[in-house]
Formats: sequence, structure tokens, C-alpha cells
Amino acid sequence: MSSSRRDFLWHTLGGVGALALLNACSSDSGETGIDASPTDGSTTGIDGGTVNSSGFATGDGSFLVGKDYGNPFMTTATTCTAYNAATAGPCHSNTYSRKDISAGLVGLPTRFELLVTDASCNPVVGAIVEVWYASPTGTYSKAATAESGTYQGSLSDLDVGFCTGNDAAAVASNWLRGYQTTDAKGRVTFDSIFPGWYSGRTTHVHFTVAINGTKTKTSQIFFDETLTTAVYTKHATYSPHGDKDTKNATDNVVQQGLPVAVGISNYAQQSDGAMLVWKQITVAA
Repeated sequence: MSSSRRDFLWHTLGGVGALALLNACSSDSGETGIDASPTDGSTTGIDGGTVNSSGFATGDGSFLVGKDYGNPFMTTATTCTAYNAATAGPCHSNTYSRKDISAGLVGLPTRFELLVTDASCNPVVGAIVEVWYASPTGTYSKAATAESGTYQGSLSDLDVGFCTGNDAAAVASNWLRGYQTTDAKGRVTFDSIFPGWYSGRTTHVHFTVAINGTKTKTSQIFFDETLTTAVYTKHATYSPHGDKDTKNATDNVVQQGLPVAVGISNYAQQSDGAMLVWKQITVAA
């Protein structure tokens, strides 16, 4: 990724101003589904998640169809702390109601479990959670076609050249974008692949939570450095792009007011080589 991309993002973030504070919650969660017997050569991240890079799976979101990795939210938080807002950035575009957001893009199969709660740690039912992020080569899809419905994204949000790199596949695709509605337990599930990175940013997933049709909660989710280094240097889909050039601690969004301790996700590699990633988010409902 060129240095112009880093400069563009720096200036974009610099114009954001003070980041607003929104309520969100991050709590210790059970590790249901974790492979409890890692093989030799595995490494352990700061949250205790173990990564066996020799056992990584390869595929798209369909790899996860019909698989039950358990409930990562077995431990219920009793105190929900504040999660800072962060810029939506220049790569938001159209979005689609779907569980599998990979759209056939191959990488490390990853299931994202997100739990939305209110300030009292009660589940928020019927909230829309939208996510979008970069491919294994660090590009966003254009997602040129709008979906009909009451909840929509906007192609006009997208800086096409910057976000897609004018890559033909990215311009023609709609991968790694989608939304789901929280169920009776406040949860949404996305089946996809692990995100990639681009110059000047650490690995991140953008999300927006909409309540009663209003998009008011926008921020980002981060990942443990042990996990990202293993994926980017050992997984065949990601290794040609290499390890990321920006760590969590030096990321611009972190420096602007979204601490790693707030934004980092939990993870557990599964026995089939897929990854389970989960995060609990509290919004003012």
C-alpha cells in the first residue's frame, strides 16, 4: 500500500476532532469452542487465545455453514464500561442483509459473534449491526449495487480510489460488508474471513449499531498482535501481503481516543482451523 494512503488517512482522522463517547461494554467471556489442546509451535495472545498457525483453515464463509462453536458469552458482565466512538472512515459503502459476508472471498474462515447490551448489561433486541472491513490484500470492495429495504448504506460514502486501490476485483465486488439484526439475546453472527490490513492502520473492523432506524453508534474493533502476526506471516492467503506496518499501540485511531484495551476482541482458534472472534458492545438504548 502506498504512502499516499497513510497520508490520506492521517489527514482524514485529523479532521475528526474530539471523538464522542458512546456506551459500550467489553467483558471477559467464556472460551466455549476453543481448541484446548494446541500442537507444538502454537503461540498465546494477551487474552489467552492460542494460535496454531500450522492448523489454519482456508476457505470463504461457506466453510462455517452448519458448524456450532458454542456461545462465547457464557460469562455475563455485571458492569458495562464505556466504548469510545471512532470515525467511520472513507470506506463505508452499500451494505447487505446477510450472515455470510465473504461473498466467495477466500481467506482464514472467521465467525464474528457480537453481543449488544444496554448500560445495565441487558441485551438489546432488534438493533441492526453493520460491519465492513478490508480484504487479505488490504482493499475494500466498492459494493456498487444498493439493496432495497429500510436499512441501507451509501455508495456516496466511499472514496473509491483510496479504498479499492482501483483494483478490478475490488471494484466489481461487494465482499466483507453486511448487517444483521440482534436476536432475543442481543447477538448477531457474521460468517466470513479474517480481515486484512493496509498501510497506516492496524487491523480493524468497522461497525455501526442502529437502534430504531437511527445510526448513532459507530466505532471499530481491534485484534491481538499475536493473532494478526500469525495470520499475516503464516496463512498462505495473507502472507504474500506480509505483516502489517502499524501496531495497535501506534495506530491513529487508538491515538485519537479509542484505547486498545477497549477495542480489542476475544478470539479462539477452533479444532477445524477456523477462527472464532467475539466482542460485547454496550449502547445507550
